[in-house]
Amino acid sequence: MENTQIIELIREGQREKPIRFLYKEFPKIKQLVLKEGLTKELAEEIFQNSLIIFIEKVENPSFVLSAKATTYLYGINRFLTKNEVKNQKKSIQEEWTDATGFDDSELCYDFEKEEKLNRLEHILTQVSEKCRQIFQLFYFEKQSMDEIAQKLKYSSTNSAKTQKYKCIEKAILLSETSEDRLDKTLQPN
Repeated sequence: MENTQIIELIREGQREKPIRFLYKEFPKIKQLVLKEGLTKELAEEIFQNSLIIFIEKVENPSFVLSAKATTYLYGINRFLTKNEVKNQKKSIQEEWTDATGFDDSELCYDFEKEEKLNRLEHILTQVSEKCRQIFQLFYFEKQSMDEIAQKLKYSSTNSAKTQKYKCIEKAILLSETSEDRLDKTLQPN
């Protein structure tokens, strides 16, 4: 089956024939997955996920298939397999760390750190909801300013950056005033 025929059928909603054709690649792909030390069940799951990704890509009218469909599918499978192997290794490492011990620093209770976190929490309750969202997306979810601008419906990335800057200024001002109040309450009369 040619690429053009596969693409046409998928875009017309007639997926059955292309899927049957692509499923002929499963034995080769299963061998790749098994070589990586994964199970037959994972091989099936990875292959099915690859088919879904492939179909979603092809359904996008701007998508141009630059290789044979089977080669492209194989590439998706290889990527998903490598990810699965990496995740399993990471999971095993985490389990080993959890089971074998802990860092001595985890045993020390850091009062100064807790005080700073309490102050930060207090400041975050005083800034606007928009500022909290920006801080959450930028500092905790590590999203780019472009993504933040889109998500929070700013007219441009620069508008989002300006708003972030204003939020930081507000937080610093709140921090300084709350620090002054804290210092005054701690001073003896």
